[in-house]
Amino acid sequence: MSDQYKTVVGIAESRLEVKKSRFIGLATAVESQDAIRDFLNLVQQEYPNASHYCYAYKIEAGTEIREYATDAGEPTHSAGPPILSAIKAAELSNVICVIVRYYGGINLGVGGLIRAYGGCARSCLTNAKIETRILYQTLRLRVFHNQIGPVLNLCRRLRGDVLNVEYDENAIVYLRIRQRELDTLKANLQRMAAPIEVSSIATT
Repeated sequence: MSDQYKTVVGIAESRLEVKKSRFIGLATAVESQDAIRDFLNLVQQEYPNASHYCYAYKIEAGTEIREYATDAGEPTHSAGPPILSAIKAAELSNVICVIVRYYGGINLGVGGLIRAYGGCARSCLTNAKIETRILYQTLRLRVFHNQIGPVLNLCRRLRGDVLNVEYDENAIVYLRIRQRELDTLKANLQRMAAPIEVSSIATT
């Protein structure tokens, strides 16, 4: 799987009115369930007393892809899935798109809702500023002191960053490396004479 993805910068917006119902689209980048909850709370505070807050998100974390869509009280498959389809069609990841609806008193029918929610989501993502982000892995390596030089040189050859080196009975080296280089790093570390303990701290 690629270690880079496209996502939204800041908060993108769109607005649509269909038969007196107002639809407001908002999208932003998210990396966790906490970020999703925070954005949903922000939207509900910014646009209170709406009829519906329908949304979808797609998050990639390493080899895992999480997708979710909710109709939030609208007829089944009339809101969330069209929003998720817009996200996937835009080839975006680590993003949430929320469509706020203020009901205008005229029923739109399932077909009308699909067109409204999908159209508002597509407009929102079309309006968004998009950037490409790269996934990095932060590692903690426990090495012998005579291995510090070779390990640092290896990291630099793979265009990684040496974050810190702690000196104790053994040395602990903290590295940040592009995820696609992780297997190459581990393969080279295994070729070194003495064992090196490698543990992952975070993916960013």
